[in-house]
Amino acid sequence: MKKIENIKQLDALIGDTYMYAIIIVIMALAMAFVISGIIKWSGGKIDNSYFKRRVWFIIVGIFPFIVFFLYNALYVSVHITKAPLQAKFSTANIIATLVGVGAYFIIGIISMFIFRRSKWGSILGKTK
Repeated sequence: MKKIENIKQLDALIGDTYMYAIIIVIMALAMAFVISGIIKWSGGKIDNSYFKRRVWFIIVGIFPFIVFFLYNALYVSVHITKAPLQAKFSTANIIATLVGVGAYFIIGIISMFIFRRSKWGSILGKTK
């Protein structure tokens, strides 16, 4: 990776960071959707399969963003030469991570309400 030495390079890096956060949101939602489809209905009177889907939805929603944050904090920020630029990137990294997690859960929950009668929608709770 190239050294970041001025504000123009930093702004480009921050823009890339936000784009990667959006890509991670899309990939995490797709992965959670596929995992929810793979988990079978338990059947019977007590169907707890929605709980398994909910746990996987949360895991898939948090783990990629932890990795994203740590990658930026431990690898990318090392290549920024000046402390004020590192501070600005650190703030952008936190914002991108939090917005990514928030977007994942908001988009996920809205889509669950839309597809309420599917396995994806059952993550919100039992369906009748």
